[in-house]
Amino acid sequence: MPKPAANLLLLIAVLLPPSALDILGEVCEERTYLTPYGEAGPLALRKVSDDLAVWVQPYTGLPTRTDPRATIFAARQLGVERILNWDMGIAINPVLQRGQPVVIDDYISWTSHQSDTFFADAHSGLDINYGNVRAPFCAEMNAAIQQLLPGLPEAVAVGVDFLRRETRAEARMFRSWGADVLSYNLAPEVALAQEMKMCYAGLVTISGYAADRAQPEPMGEVRASLSTTVQMLPAFVELVSQTRQCTCGE
Repeated sequence: MPKPAANLLLLIAVLLPPSALDILGEVCEERTYLTPYGEAGPLALRKVSDDLAVWVQPYTGLPTRTDPRATIFAARQLGVERILNWDMGIAINPVLQRGQPVVIDDYISWTSHQSDTFFADAHSGLDINYGNVRAPFCAEMNAAIQQLLPGLPEAVAVGVDFLRRETRAEARMFRSWGADVLSYNLAPEVALAQEMKMCYAGLVTISGYAADRAQPEPMGEVRASLSTTVQMLPAFVELVSQTRQCTCGE
């Protein structure tokens, strides 16, 4: 029996129980790719229905990770056209609360991978156009998230990859830049996906508060929020795995 079609990759950078993703169906295949940038994977293909599947990869943005280009390169080899990166982040904007999910609509890159690109490599087959500027996050995928989780605010993420927490001074600096959340996994992956003409969406669940804010004790709000978001994933896969009508690939 042929495997169901899959053009969506979920990069899961949140803490979930091992069985939580069973809601996406059984694992029907696993792959690890050796790319020009290092090993990527394992990526699991989960069968959502008889004719639909989704690739899933647990993900971490720590500085010790494999080159982020390996993940995006491997996704392209798998035929992936769309990526959802679900991350946990720190609330820089004082309006945001622990456990609250937000949709990312823009970002600031503050990582050691800022210069990562595929354009320098002949095997990528890509041509750079310095005059072409488009939104980094897919409006169609963002709309699907907001349809399934009504009321989610849009936010600007600042991407970092240092192991420590931000200092109070850095939190104030990020806020002055217009950042709402601090994220460890969205950049530079979003820029690399854009080079590959893939759709990219970022969903961040707030796990804590910026260093210059009060730090109240957690009350289980993050765990409850993660459970709610997991429940919407099958419907999200159904929505965004249909006809791609956005302009991300143009």
